[in-house]
Order: sequence, then C-alpha cells, then structure tokens
Amino acid sequence: MKLVFIGGAHRSGTTMLGSMLGAHSSCLCIPEAQFKTDAYRKIHGKDKVDIGDIFLMVSNHIRFKYWGLDVGQEVPAGITSFQELFLWLIQSYGEKVGKPCAAICVDHTPLNIKYADMLFDLFPGAKMIHLVRDGRAVAASIMPLDWGPNTIDKAASSWANKIQFGFRVEELYGSERVKRVGYEDVVLDPEGTMKEICAFLEIAYEPAMIEGGGFKVPSYTARQHQLVGKGPVADRVEAWKTSLTRREIEIFENIAGTCLRQLGYALHYGAAARKITFPEKILFMLKHRYRKRFTNRLRRRRRVRKGVEGAAKVFEGKES
Repeated sequence: MKLVFIGGAHRSGTTMLGSMLGAHSSCLCIPEAQFKTDAYRKIHGKDKVDIGDIFLMVSNHIRFKYWGLDVGQEVPAGITSFQELFLWLIQSYGEKVGKPCAAICVDHTPLNIKYADMLFDLFPGAKMIHLVRDGRAVAASIMPLDWGPNTIDKAASSWANKIQFGFRVEELYGSERVKRVGYEDVVLDPEGTMKEICAFLEIAYEPAMIEGGGFKVPSYTARQHQLVGKGPVADRVEAWKTSLTRREIEIFENIAGTCLRQLGYALHYGAAARKITFPEKILFMLKHRYRKRFTNRLRRRRRVRKGVEGAAKVFEGKES
C-alpha cells in the first residue's frame, strides 16, 4: 500500500481534500493519526524495539480510540516494526469501512507537514501534499474554536510558522515527492485541481472525487467539519473578508504578509500595515488566557467526551 500524507496549517482544508481523495476507488482516507509522532519518538535511534509496548501505547492513545477499531490486546503474529503495525491498523480500518483492498492510504493529519522528515524516514516511498490556504481565512476559521490560537496575532504567527515548514519540505524533497496545492484551487476549480493531484499520485481521475464523500468525520469533530462531504463551497474562499475586522486583517498582514506574498495572495494593506500596539497586545493576551483556562477547557472536555462516546458506538457498530 502506498501512503499519501496531506499536511498544512490547521483549518487549511486537509480533511476536505482527504475526503475528496478518499472517494477514489483506489484510495482509503483514514482518521487523523497523531499517534505516529509518539510512536516514532519511542523507536527512533533504537536498535531493538518492543513492538508490544508500541502497540499498547497506540491502542491507548486518545486519537487512535477515535478510530473506533477493535484491535484486541496483542500484536498479530509477524508484525515486528511500527511501519508494519501502522499498515495493519490501516488495513483493519479499511476493512471496517468497506475498502479492504485500497492501493493508497491518505492520512490528512495537518501536522504531517511539520513531521515530513519523520514520515519519509518511516515510509521512504510516501508522498506529501502541502495544502496551503490564505492565512487570513485560516485565522477566521480557527480563532472561534476551542483549540489553537484565539487571537489574530497568535493566529498569524502560527500560520506563518506552518507555511515555513512547508516551504522547507518542498525545497528539501522536490516536486516528485511533495506537491503544493492551493485550497482556493481545490474549491474554485475542483476538477482541474484533482486531475493534477491524481497525476502526481499516478492514479486515474474519477468524477466522484468532486463530491468529497470519501471520509466520514468522527463525531468529536463533526461540528468543525460540517462542509466535509458536501463538495467544495466557493463562498468559503473570501468569507474571511467579512469575518475579520479591518484591524485584524491589518495586524495579520503586518505579521505574516511576507508569507502571503510568497504564496501569491493579494494584500489589503501591504507595507502600510501597522504593527500591533502595546494595548492591543495586552488585550489579546488577556483574551487568550481567559479562553485557554476557562471557555476552551470546558468546550474541549465536552467534545472529547462526545468523541470517546462516538468511538464506542462505532466500535459496537451502533453509529448510524
């Protein structure tokens, strides 16, 4: 099985693109797999690895529990490495969702772009899609959520940091292994863009991909991905222009304008964008602390609890 990793800044459309690719007859889109990083840290640089310990860590990982798989208590005979274990988990998930013979696995975890070196080390034949989206749209999407940055200054810095990771990966591994794709291109020209991606992955284009029905979003994050599976929505491309205030747009461009220009996005303020002021910094800091300690914590607890309950229903075969 070939592995394709989609990565980019959070809220850049990685789940949307994963769902579109997952609609291909040869592709299986799996849930986000953040546990890969923890497993890699346990095995990296070690001559001998206890695969049983790795299996126990993965099976108890909250993000793996969201997969809703019954993997038992022991590693299947013949599995001696994390690579083999990961591929077995993918195969098990494929069997559960009715795609046991998929030739390509699509992992849409956003932080894949940050850990590209690790992923290419684990899976030398893998490919990466670097999905980029206008950072101002990313900020407008992520700030209301119970995780990630909740203020425009932190959203700008976080987005620019992820974009720099992507630039480095593109330069280091080249166009044969890494392809940059624009969120706006996927939304505004889905057929043309998906044909380009299919050529990169060496598979034939299938029209069903446009509808994006190749992945069922887990219950714990369903509210954050309400548009996944409904096909690209063009109105989302410029929604940030009314979601953000003028001052928020200006602050974002002052902090991350260079990255916006590098990606070809037009700036509203350009070099005239004013820096964040000291009173604004204090106000944003207080807002961030309040959200982090109170509002976000409560919302996240409810969402995680719902996610565990939803995974249990999947495990029991009761989810509709």
